[in-house]
Amino acid sequence: MAATDVMRGEPGGERLGAPVFVLIGMCSLIYFLDGLIHSILGPLAPDLARSLSLSNTELGPIFSANLIGQCIGLVVFPLLASKVGQRTVVLGALVGFGLGQSASALSMGATDLFVWRLVTGLFLGGCLPSCLAIVTAETPAAKRGVAIMMLFMGYGAGATVAGLVVAAFANAGGWRAVMVVVGAACIVTAIAAWFWLRIPSRDGASQRDNGTTANESAFGIVSPRYLLGTLMLWLLFVAMLTISYCLNSWLPTLLVEVGRDESLATISVSIFSLGGIVAALGIGLLIDRFGAMRTLISFVVTSAVLLFVVGQMLASASTELLLVLLGACGFFVLGAYGGVNVVLASFYPESLRAVGIGWAKSVGRIGTVIAPVLIGIALTAGIAETTVMSLFALPALVAAGTLAVIALSARRAS
Repeated sequence: MAATDVMRGEPGGERLGAPVFVLIGMCSLIYFLDGLIHSILGPLAPDLARSLSLSNTELGPIFSANLIGQCIGLVVFPLLASKVGQRTVVLGALVGFGLGQSASALSMGATDLFVWRLVTGLFLGGCLPSCLAIVTAETPAAKRGVAIMMLFMGYGAGATVAGLVVAAFANAGGWRAVMVVVGAACIVTAIAAWFWLRIPSRDGASQRDNGTTANESAFGIVSPRYLLGTLMLWLLFVAMLTISYCLNSWLPTLLVEVGRDESLATISVSIFSLGGIVAALGIGLLIDRFGAMRTLISFVVTSAVLLFVVGQMLASASTELLLVLLGACGFFVLGAYGGVNVVLASFYPESLRAVGIGWAKSVGRIGTVIAPVLIGIALTAGIAETTVMSLFALPALVAAGTLAVIALSARRAS
């Protein structure tokens, strides 16, 4: 499957069968947990900072810990999947990040919390490429945009629920109770996946999936045929993940520090993520109909404009207008982030898909590891919160440029 297939947006009449719907549903639930686990630390940050006496500078590495773990898991686990199979990796990783998330409740300081968030991210990162590879392999090409966006609708739903979960436990155990409850939900999901995460591929497809050696996969994504596209995909994910992950982590803190109510800060991530949920299936339909590049470039350019505007109005806009702007940002930013995964999943052949996905998402997290730390340092140094927020427009413009390069290189290749 070449990237040009999804760029053209060719129509088709293939239907999704019941087994594939169940498989997509289970993988979407796992992406829901990804959105919940990552996003929940943002709304919890004020409570964590008070409870453990953490400064903004100390919060930065804690926000990054989950992402550092994911960087490792995204590279290591796809290679493991080539040996033991995608389903086995998903089940093991689910249990791993559930236990890591629960153990975070035992943290007594910044170091403890950093370590457990790192462990949680390791297993969480290992799970996601296999889920995306499974759904991509089992879905007809003409329906792939919608199918993959259903995964990211799950992610958006998890991020949306994060603020609500924190609010629900504000007077019932606080952040420690939240960590335990979310971890328990992961273990329950692992049990459900044991029964319902079935891969209905033909034997030949499974053999193809497991037949590529780890070394061939690792070097195949940087072979001359894929090198330019691989590099552009890496830069694309650096840009997109910097926006989506850093906003989920820092948006509540930025709002509190410009004088907004803590209750507004708590629900801000939920409003931002709700826009992404609304966009998810819509952008999938647009991609299937008009092609990925035309749709996604429009979305990321609009995102750049909105992010700049929100930054300039972060302190001055009315609460109602700010919530509308945050929802619009979520619609375009998270819609575009989900959409670029359609390009990624369709770019590589099946034998390279999980490794290609893992490496792109791992390299993409370089920005999300560094950016939260830099934001914490910038705020401590006195740089205005409005300026920090507006600067998120820059990675959106970078993303638009990389998509244009991928589109041009694909046309030349075809």
